Amino acid sequence: MNPTLQKKWREGFVVGYDCIAFGDGQIVFANSYSAYDPNTHETTLYWTPLCDTTLESLLRYNDDIWTEVDIFRHPLEFDGQKIVFGDGGMGNEGYVASVSSDNNLNWSMFFTNSNPIIRAEMDGRTIEAYGETGFIARINIDDPRETSIAHETFKRDG
Repeated sequence: MNPTLQKKWREGFVVGYDCIAFGDGQIVFANSYSAYDPNTHETTLYWTPLCDTTLESLLRYNDDIWTEVDIFRHPLEFDGQKIVFGDGGMGNEGYVASVSSDNNLNWSMFFTNSNPIIRAEMDGRTIEAYGETGFIARINIDDPRETSIAHETFKRDG
């Protein structure tokens, strides 16, 4: 376990980039963007793993990588771990995290375009996390790099 990451988790912070931060300090950055179709007025969200790095590498160049998070509702308990979720410091942010029974961070996944994650449920070994504006993340609990993003279609006003 990475002591810096674990300390920040216990203080209520996660790495505040679109990424997966593993408890040992390994980071998987994501390519996150949205595409708006002016003909249909529909927006499509994308979030896919992009590259690997480490917490130490990030902190070498910027010590302000942390975002304070709030835990919404009670955690999901599954297979000896707790799944927590909620929002970041800005209204457009959300996260999902897996923690051990003694509150060590297994991994956290941060989204800058989800809005707060307000609900999560298990479907087999997949976490389905729902943002308040239609964002849906389906996360493999055993390997969160295997994540798909969908959304309920929403349209902008004309």
